[in-house]
Amino acid sequence: MAESVQQRMEEMLPELEQLERVGLFSRSEIKTIVKKIRAHEYRLARTQKEKEDFLKYIQYKINLLALINKRRKKIHYFFKKAEIEYSIVQRITRLFRRACALYSDDLKLWMSQIEFCKKWNRRIALSKIYTRLLKIHSNVVGLWIMAAKFEMEDNNSPDNARGLLLRGLRFHPESQRLWVEYFRLELMNADKLRKRWSVLQKDKTSSIEHTAVDDALMQGTAATVVYKKAIEAMPDDIDFRLSFLPVCKDFDFVQGIIDTIYNDLKKDHPENELTWNALARRHLMNEDSVAADAKHRDLDPDLAVLQLEQKCFAVFEKAVKHLPTRKMWTLYAETCLERVTSKEGQSEHLSNQHVIRALKVLSSIKYQLSEELYEKWVKMLIKVGLMEKAKEVAEIATNSHVKSVTLWLQRLQLVIYGMQLGNEDAKAEVMDLFDYAVSHVKSKNSLPLWDLGLTWCLACNPAEVESVFEQGITQHKQVASVIKERYLEWAAFSGGIKKARDIYKRLASKHPKDLNFFKKYISLECSLADPKIKKLRSCYEEALREFGAKTPDIWLSYIKLEMTHPKGKTENIGKIHWRAIKELNSELTDEFMNRYILAQTGHLEYRL
Repeated sequence: MAESVQQRMEEMLPELEQLERVGLFSRSEIKTIVKKIRAHEYRLARTQKEKEDFLKYIQYKINLLALINKRRKKIHYFFKKAEIEYSIVQRITRLFRRACALYSDDLKLWMSQIEFCKKWNRRIALSKIYTRLLKIHSNVVGLWIMAAKFEMEDNNSPDNARGLLLRGLRFHPESQRLWVEYFRLELMNADKLRKRWSVLQKDKTSSIEHTAVDDALMQGTAATVVYKKAIEAMPDDIDFRLSFLPVCKDFDFVQGIIDTIYNDLKKDHPENELTWNALARRHLMNEDSVAADAKHRDLDPDLAVLQLEQKCFAVFEKAVKHLPTRKMWTLYAETCLERVTSKEGQSEHLSNQHVIRALKVLSSIKYQLSEELYEKWVKMLIKVGLMEKAKEVAEIATNSHVKSVTLWLQRLQLVIYGMQLGNEDAKAEVMDLFDYAVSHVKSKNSLPLWDLGLTWCLACNPAEVESVFEQGITQHKQVASVIKERYLEWAAFSGGIKKARDIYKRLASKHPKDLNFFKKYISLECSLADPKIKKLRSCYEEALREFGAKTPDIWLSYIKLEMTHPKGKTENIGKIHWRAIKELNSELTDEFMNRYILAQTGHLEYRL
């Protein structure tokens, strides 16, 4: 072992001598470095090696590189990098290789090695690393894509990238990500060829001939072949076919490929709603560029956009006649609503046209709509100020989806918004609607409704607040726990600490029990000018019975009370500490002890 360590130490002598010779480190610093490196080498020479030993050694050498860089800038010496930094980088790469060989399942270790090599531009080493990595982790699709991107974009080797993706597809023939990335690779390669040929054409001295094969590649023929092979592998997945279209947006020579994708879609799946949706929305893909072009030519951009929309909606009209299903109508309606809500800064005329179209389409649908579509419909009506129509649609929506919290919330908000202050009939309508809503939705999901109901009662109907609280504490624990806390807070605000104590006394023993409820009561008592320590102790004891085994914070806060309260007893601190050690779960005992010691020495605040 000592011989191998000594051999590696001797191999490092040249760079260490250079560090001293050029004045980056003093002799005493070099000795310290040698001592630390030797210690690391001995750890790695042991029979039983630990991954942490490799990581610590690698990190030490990386830190050494950073220090060398800092010293260079300080003394303005930037020579001998090949003899110093590159030699150290090579040794770090070897350490990574040894670590990855021993702990090949650790992907984070591989990624660290890759990032290090990228930082130091070690492209040949990276190619070898990816090769070794993919032999071990061939089941991870993302690694094939990462390796191919490196070969294409950093190593400028489309052949290597293509080979990697083809190998990846042999392992994962139905991986959509791999097919799409392969398609992108061929388009990028075609784009590079086109740019290169453009430069060569300008160079009149160039003797390179343009062949038919080159022309086919530059037109994206290889990408078309990849697309065809991909849909052969997964012929029934329309979303997969459409996923090739966003890739095409980055290139300006792919109109033929785009036409091929849409034509194949229409030919292979003529009776599918997604096909018609794609064909219709195709007309909107370039609307921004069309509008910009119209503006540049002093034409009306709104008119240009409307013409595109007319083409889109004409396809939808044809679709709902040919395929009058709920899904087809839903896709049509969603597109109309999208035109209303997502286009910011549009003119008033264009906005009105969008609203008219959306209202017409939505009113024509004879099917029950989805929750999401009803929600969007109501939001659109609110946005354009049609509040009565919004209330009408919201009522239809809640009747169709009686368990939807979102739709009930919308309807309640609309009713509250439209009520007149002081109108008793309107108050009764809101309360009845609230009761009806919470009785139909799932209790554990109903907290937003209770929040709205309580907020409204506090502002407009204070006489019913307490009854709403009482009803709320009987709900699912996810709702009741929050309502109990708010009930206690309201009681203190409306009736003082006496009322809050009465509410606490009544609810403390009722399930569900939540730590925040006890925290809230403790904070209310502590906010008084003269906090009652007996009541605080009683609250802590009640909380500890429920949560003492898994919450060190309660014990620490209880100890703080005895230490800081004027009537606290220091003799109780030891008793509480002993109880905490005994009652806390074993995995939390050390945490409690550490925090207790830190708090005692003033390095940590007690908190609850």
